[in-house]
Amino acid sequence: MASERREGRGRWLFVAGGVLVLAGVALTLPEGGEASPRPTTLGTVAATPRAVEVPAVPVERERVQPAVVDSIPEAATGEALSLALKEERVVLASGAVIQGIDADRPWVCTGERMSLSARVGGAAEPGAVVRWVWPGAETGAELQPGSRLQWRAPKHAGRYFVRFQVCRDLGGRRVGVLAEQVVSIDVRECGTTDADESLRLEVSQRGAGEFVFRAVTPGADKLNAYRWDFGDGTSAVTEEPTASHAYATQGMGAQESRGFTVRLSARDSSGKVRTATAFVQLRGQPPPDEPPLAILDFERARGATGDDGWRSGVTVRVPEGGEVTWGHVERLTVSWDDQVESSTRPWREVITVEEDLERGGFRGHVTVRPSEVSPTVKQVVDTLHGRDVSGREVELSWASYKSEARPPSR
Repeated sequence: MASERREGRGRWLFVAGGVLVLAGVALTLPEGGEASPRPTTLGTVAATPRAVEVPAVPVERERVQPAVVDSIPEAATGEALSLALKEERVVLASGAVIQGIDADRPWVCTGERMSLSARVGGAAEPGAVVRWVWPGAETGAELQPGSRLQWRAPKHAGRYFVRFQVCRDLGGRRVGVLAEQVVSIDVRECGTTDADESLRLEVSQRGAGEFVFRAVTPGADKLNAYRWDFGDGTSAVTEEPTASHAYATQGMGAQESRGFTVRLSARDSSGKVRTATAFVQLRGQPPPDEPPLAILDFERARGATGDDGWRSGVTVRVPEGGEVTWGHVERLTVSWDDQVESSTRPWREVITVEEDLERGGFRGHVTVRPSEVSPTVKQVVDTLHGRDVSGREVELSWASYKSEARPPSR
């Protein structure tokens, strides 16, 4: 089932999907006070299902002052969005908790994209899926399944609202809302001379603390002498528009997070200095002596097996004393120009289970079909999501397909 955007017409489609998110962070807004100096998450308002709509706290660059918002716009309320999606909204009691929403920047220029990522915890809810909904520019509502979202800012500056929900399909057009939060996003008119328009900084994460940065220039003007400030007291100068950096993660608790502001400057052919900024976030890893919640044994196919495509073996074992319930698989298709497409499907639709093992383990295979891997595709990455009996999130990832060679340039 491919990821789709729902635009308030036709039947309601209950799928889940996401977009690869650049590691990023804004600021946490303590209630009634100034922003905490430690970078954490984008300011949101908890919207645990109830009849009263709670306004979101706006996010500003650098120091954030919570603004008083009487109410969110009528078009952004849960009731209005459900009506636009032709759903019947049903609020349910639930143990699901939205722990926070992260963003790769505190505000965004008109027409640009902002990466959002939600973290869900609390009690496991069988059959629950997650999604983003927001008022559409030309339709009543737009919908993006999954915990990650690449939200494109409208063409006009202003304050916009995006809603993250944990839902359950109740049959027909009835949708049960288990938990939700509203994000208030500041969209600004940056102008053609703004640094965001002439130089952009993309971020990808390779490991627990390792990141790769890439400078992107929308124009054809070549830049040189790239100077990188990684925000942790270290810097570098490169001739190429890329740099990698490993942040120290030693001593971080499993629930601890640290944020850094990365700044890039480079000169164009006329000698003008252009700058760009990005945000990265580190999350603490479990202690090395803590047993894993699940163990993956993956054998990737090296070549297509006839018309069936690439069939790889997957074996998952859950150690004694644990138990995992699996929910969905998020598939990321990465092109050679680093563009990412994402789709999310129930895990048994992606993984063919040949044998059920104990405590949620299984043995089976996953297939990538030829129609999913055009010559422009570099890699297909699958992530299996689930939760253990205590509600902790369990994720296992593997590369179901990897191209052997880059296609020749035209």
